[in-house]
Order: sequence, then structure tokens, then C-alpha cells
Amino acid sequence: MIVTADPHVAQDVTQAVLERAWRRWSAIGQLEHPDAYLRRMIVNEFVSARRRLRRLEFRGRVFDNRLTSDLPGASAERAALVTGIRRLVPKQRAAVALRYWHGLSYAEIGAELGCSEATARSHVARALRRLRIDLQESPPIVTTPTSNAVKEDR
Repeated sequence: MIVTADPHVAQDVTQAVLERAWRRWSAIGQLEHPDAYLRRMIVNEFVSARRRLRRLEFRGRVFDNRLTSDLPGASAERAALVTGIRRLVPKQRAAVALRYWHGLSYAEIGAELGCSEATARSHVARALRRLRIDLQESPPIVTTPTSNAVKEDR
């Protein structure tokens, strides 16, 4: 879901990839790292799907927040981060997900995305720079309990 920033799109992409992989499992299963091959298929499918659906605008996404912390302001920070991640181009989003969610090295990210290690570093660096800018421009709203009493200076 980190790559797509949407659980429904993640399910669709995963299902499409698993369907194709199931038909070719005799060949995929013989690979040294079939899990890495499937990850690459998922990233490629997501990037391809984004290209095909570029003109569509998705609205009203619902996120499952049951497994998240309930600290004050955490949901606002998380929402701002998810919004920032959604604004990233697909390859940058995939690079960030592979680096920070899956813990892959830049060389592995480059192999997954079909680019050089330097380009993978560039994708991650640009994505992080964009996220920092986006999060500074729109700081999360933190609500704190306040008193109903209004103090007046006399």
C-alpha cells in the first residue's frame, strides 16, 4: 500500500500481478529470488497503471487507521504525510516505499525500478525534498484542549 498510497489500488495492482505470476509460476518459482521478481512486477504494474489512468482524478480515499497511534496530532501528521506522498511522481513514491518500507539498498531499488543506483538515490532525495517542502508549507493541525473561559485584560 505504501507504493500506491491507496489500499484499493494496492489490492488491484497486487491481484493483477499475482494473476500474471500464477500463469508463469513454473518459470518464476525457479528464480533465485522470486519475491524480488514479484516486487518488481508490482512496482512496474503500478507505474504502468498510473500512466494509463493519468487523466482520472481519484477523490474521497478512505484509510484504515485502526493500527495507528492515537497521540495528539498524530493523525493530522499522518494525513499530511500521506497527502505529500500522493503528490510524488510514481517512481519517486516507489523509491521511497522500497527504501523506507522494505529497507532495500539503493542498488536494490535501482534493480527494482530498472534504473541505476545513482538514479535511485536521486528519486529518493527528490522525493524527500518534496515531502519536506510540502510538510513545511502546510504544517499539521494539532488540536489541544482549551478552556471555554476567555481572559480579558483590564
